[in-house]
Amino acid sequence: MRVARCLTMLLMGPGLWLAACTEPPPRVLTLEERRLVDSLLQQEIKRIKPELDSLCELRFDSMVHLALDSILEERKLAMEKQLRRLREEVKKEKQKPE
Repeated sequence: MRVARCLTMLLMGPGLWLAACTEPPPRVLTLEERRLVDSLLQQEIKRIKPELDSLCELRFDSMVHLALDSILEERKLAMEKQLRRLREEVKKEKQKPE
């Protein structure tokens, strides 16, 4: 009997320990709570929208310049790669015996 009890504890112990270490599932909101959260979120969005819009306007020019610089850099690298390939082709053509 004692052996069976010890064996049971040894087998169940790790399972209980693992189950105890998991996080409880998130609480499901009721319809009323979801409506409240939604209305609070809408109020907050209305409050901060003008500030966010002005920040976007302030950053727009710098973001356009940054994007343009990136595009130009990518295009420059592509052109250099194509130019190297063309030079290699011309070089091979010159080396061919006629």
